[in-house]
Amino acid sequence: MRDDLADVRYTPAEPDGELREAARYATDNLVKLGVSFTGSDRDKAPWLVAARPFVLGDDLWERLERLGGAVFALLDVAQDLYREGDPAVRGHLDTGVPEDLRGFDLARYIEMFRLDVVVSEGRPLLTEVEEIFGNAGKAHAFERAYGVSAAPLFETFRRLGIAHIWLDDGYPMYRSENELVAQRMGEDFGMDVDVEPFSRFRDDGRMGWRFCYVKEFRQYDAKLRAEILDSAERLVNPLFHGYGTKGLLSLAWDERLEDELAARMGASQLAVLRAGVPRSAFMPEDPTPEFLDDLKAHGRRKVLKVVDSDGVEFTWGSRGVYFGDQSASRWHAAVDAAAAGHVPGHPEHTGTRFLISDLADSDRFDVEFLHPNSGELCLMPRARLRLTPIFTRVGAGSSMLGGHATFVNTSRKVHLGRHAVCTPFTR
Repeated sequence: MRDDLADVRYTPAEPDGELREAARYATDNLVKLGVSFTGSDRDKAPWLVAARPFVLGDDLWERLERLGGAVFALLDVAQDLYREGDPAVRGHLDTGVPEDLRGFDLARYIEMFRLDVVVSEGRPLLTEVEEIFGNAGKAHAFERAYGVSAAPLFETFRRLGIAHIWLDDGYPMYRSENELVAQRMGEDFGMDVDVEPFSRFRDDGRMGWRFCYVKEFRQYDAKLRAEILDSAERLVNPLFHGYGTKGLLSLAWDERLEDELAARMGASQLAVLRAGVPRSAFMPEDPTPEFLDDLKAHGRRKVLKVVDSDGVEFTWGSRGVYFGDQSASRWHAAVDAAAAGHVPGHPEHTGTRFLISDLADSDRFDVEFLHPNSGELCLMPRARLRLTPIFTRVGAGSSMLGGHATFVNTSRKVHLGRHAVCTPFTR
């Protein structure tokens, strides 16, 4: 086992000239397109380049499609119940959202989302729904690198009429990837798509894609917030704040909502949803000592997730995720911090709310990649996997538009970086 690459354990792969050349070809195309993120070298791919796409197989593909349809059903019912004033739904979805940003655009439903999925015992387990996602630019790059078509995704953007991408000013690192989206829209459809920060927002009559959670409009002054909210019909994704919270999926397991969800979604859709969503619930705001003792003692199959915090960076991605199967002392410290309402290791970030979720542990996979320095074909063994499928609404149903797979074998948290292998998935 070699360890000359930071946070990667690997071995040389079986010699295969064709696979090595495929990985080199993919690398060259990713670099040529300028695929990058903050801190990456422009003359290298920003992740470990896989030798080939990841094949899901018919069973997993079909399970993902059913799960995507069930998520659309959950989002629609949650929005309806929110509009009707259901206290349980509002309790989940209003957490951490300023009152002046709650409850907008309730008559329109979401058109697209991305899922974060772990594959466990061959089954997809959903850990998060993302209403805004940077994967579209990667899809364009992966088509050039591996020949996996991204045409259905960009045809959806065309159908929705997207002519602007409005970015959260706090996350400029997503600009380059969204500029790849704009480039593709120009190439395929002759459309001029502008990529700009929300601080420059204006309603010029063209449709835009909101690449910013509604909750994060709090960073803008009252005049700009009002202008954005008054222009809801010019934004493809509705301004309902409920899509942007990690507390959304816990609705599937709230006993107060079980009968209502079954009646409105249908019992079969709810069954699909629950089969694909780990059980979760909000951490009580004033937990009893007995509750905390039990959580500490039985935490090996649990995860704590930051839902809301004044440390905003801990609400994005995997930064605010803490696993119970780490050392007992670290888990106990994380539970104590959550009970006190602050981010573990950061007592300055107070008023933090947490979700307690069952652990979704990934199956392990062996994946070939190209060594970024030697050009050698290598094997990352026993890697954890995260899938990020993208879905759109099609009539009364939904369609999976593709996505990519990320592999990591030195960390519980599977996310992109120089230590990760990334590749598109196919059926």
